[in-house]
Amino acid sequence: MKFNVLKSKKNIVKIVVVLLVVLMVAAIAHNVIKNKKVESQNKIQNVNVAEAKLDSLTTTVDYSGKLNSDKDVSISPKTPGKVQALNVKVGSTVKAGDILFTLDSTSLQAQLQQQQASIQSAAANLDKTKSSGVEQQIVQQQQALNTAQINYNDAENNYNREQSLYSAGAAPKQDLDNATTKLENAEASLSAAQQNLDLTRQKVGPESVEVAQAQVNQAQAGLKSIQSQIDDNVIKSPISGVVSAVNIHQGEITSGSQASVTIVDSSSIMAEVNVPDTMLSKIKVGQSIPVTIPSLSDKKLTGTVDTITPNADSKTQQYLIKVRIPNSDASLTSGMYSKVSFPDQVKNNVMTVPNETIKVENGVSYLFVVRSNKVKKVAVTTGLSNDKVTEITSSNIESGDRIITSGQTFLNDGDKVKVLN
Repeated sequence: MKFNVLKSKKNIVKIVVVLLVVLMVAAIAHNVIKNKKVESQNKIQNVNVAEAKLDSLTTTVDYSGKLNSDKDVSISPKTPGKVQALNVKVGSTVKAGDILFTLDSTSLQAQLQQQQASIQSAAANLDKTKSSGVEQQIVQQQQALNTAQINYNDAENNYNREQSLYSAGAAPKQDLDNATTKLENAEASLSAAQQNLDLTRQKVGPESVEVAQAQVNQAQAGLKSIQSQIDDNVIKSPISGVVSAVNIHQGEITSGSQASVTIVDSSSIMAEVNVPDTMLSKIKVGQSIPVTIPSLSDKKLTGTVDTITPNADSKTQQYLIKVRIPNSDASLTSGMYSKVSFPDQVKNNVMTVPNETIKVENGVSYLFVVRSNKVKKVAVTTGLSNDKVTEITSSNIESGDRIITSGQTFLNDGDKVKVLN
């Protein structure tokens, strides 16, 4: 019995000791938590903020599209010929004026030399004709004809005047007869001068200066024609771009049934998108449109609406929109897929905040607002949102409120902060 009492006392002591230990641990933990809370309340954290503001907000709808070249040109020679040299292959980059290929011009070169000899011969004949003196005779006789024409005109005017005076009884018959004689003589002189000029020209015949000059002109025209054919055998690119097709080989005869070379203009490219009629009122030609290229690590570009087809596709009942995208670095190629973001809903004069300022907890959206250098955790309701900003529809946020943009998870309501920006 005495042994049981002693055992009971030992158990009581053990219990008391355990209780004391627990109380001591609790007291220490309480002090640690209290100190940390005080430390947290006294610590001032640095934050970055963005201002809430009244602004316009536009949402977008994404449509997938395919990139196609803005312009491609199929090139063939004017006349078939044997390919002498081929300077490009598929994938070659060319500039406007670069030589793509040349055709054999051996026979044309021979004709060119023959025609040059003809020009020399015609020119020599022209010089011979000019040096014969016939040209000077013609010039002199032309001058004599001009003088005879003047004399005849004077005689005719004098005759008409004397005829009027005689008819009116103001001049004698003798004066009229003299005027008649002078007119007849002037007419004879004029006729003789014309006959002399005609005879001289007829005597010269094919050796005349005019004929010799015509022969020179004809030979020169033939030379230009042959030279033009030779030039046509050097086929150049009319545009800058990339060679997309080559259907000829060196040494073979070009075909008239298909293009020899096709060049794709790479300076700009089109994203082609099909949209329903509900989108037409929101799109206009010349409008700037964001475009994303998934295959280029979601590269962001800005395109311009180039074409809106007036009629819907008979099968899909959708309208084709073409968006022109600059491609100065030639990173875009036909066949790539794109994401084109067309405007959808638009709201003006609404309260907006950057998307990164909103934190959602248990389905409730919160903003961490800096007021009097302290954090105020404000529950808000939201409206429209795009990839940059969100509409705040509740009235507890005002324009100019400073909203914390990052690190909100580590902030508590009432924390002291310092705004860095």
